[in-house]
Amino acid sequence: MLDLAQGTRLDPRMMQTSKPMRPAARIRHTLRNLLRPAAALMLAALVLPLPASAQSSRAQLAEVAEALRKYTDIRTAKAEGWKAFGGDEPLMGQHFYPPNGPDYVAGDKLDFSRPNNLMYTEIDGRMVLTGAAFVVRLGPDDPLPDGFAGRADRWHVHDFQKAIDAATEDRPVLGGIANWWLDRTYYSKGDNRARLAMVHAWVTMPNPDGPFADFNRLLAYRKLGLPDSWASGASIESARGLVLAQEGGCERRLEGDFWIANIKGQQKRRILTGCEQVAAKIRADLPGTKARVNARAAEGHAVFERFLAKELTADQKRRIAAMAEHGDHGNHADHAGHGQAGAHAHH
Repeated sequence: MLDLAQGTRLDPRMMQTSKPMRPAARIRHTLRNLLRPAAALMLAALVLPLPASAQSSRAQLAEVAEALRKYTDIRTAKAEGWKAFGGDEPLMGQHFYPPNGPDYVAGDKLDFSRPNNLMYTEIDGRMVLTGAAFVVRLGPDDPLPDGFAGRADRWHVHDFQKAIDAATEDRPVLGGIANWWLDRTYYSKGDNRARLAMVHAWVTMPNPDGPFADFNRLLAYRKLGLPDSWASGASIESARGLVLAQEGGCERRLEGDFWIANIKGQQKRRILTGCEQVAAKIRADLPGTKARVNARAAEGHAVFERFLAKELTADQKRRIAAMAEHGDHGNHADHAGHGQAGAHAHH
């Protein structure tokens, strides 16, 4: 039964008595009139422009890419005062920060034309721009940033204070200097935002895991001169194994762990020797075939990680774990679910 109290209009033709409509025809006709306005509204929703607040992550990534065009040559970034921190990290590259911000903090809206990290890595003897990153400083109880539109961006967090405390447990002078700087720069001003939330934006080279992935597996293949297609369908373990096979790969893989846990002497040499032995076996299969290389690389990665786990003390593992609150993690749909897949080592 139609509810006329809702303002539904009757078609005048339905009220003509000279040629009454059959009941079935009357129902069909009435339904068409009822549905026509709804269809019009749906069509309008499809053609009307979206508000600026609904800007897509694709458009935001395009804005980042446009901002990065000028930095394709690393000399431009250096001329503007961008400074390197950390090393050429596996599956990421070396991070650079600008001389004058921006200093994003919790609650800030990101300016996608102003990333505060650039990433470069060496491929075939030259530094290649791999992408950008946005870093947002958070307080102890601040949630992860909203960041890009939608739910695809992936944030990881470094607790700067925890990392410093872990790295300087047996370096009191260094710890005193680091904590003095933190107090002078932030804490003494009432700023306790020492957790660094970071999201990568891979806009200058493809990433088989998407533009917001924490790592880029493709880098491992390009550094060894292997086809890009070999990264397709391969695992992160294969990529990590290929990192070891690169020139200086073991040093890059381990430098963050060595630094924060203050690993040195015989233990350091023993770990590096074990890594080089695994790396040599992976290199022995190069160039080989896609399936064999990926399988041997994944196997080598697993062998080395088991070896490393046996070499490290429980205390060293605890200190290394303080480098990041979490590595790879779920998207915005579940910011609480984090599966460790190898912490970053920005040191």
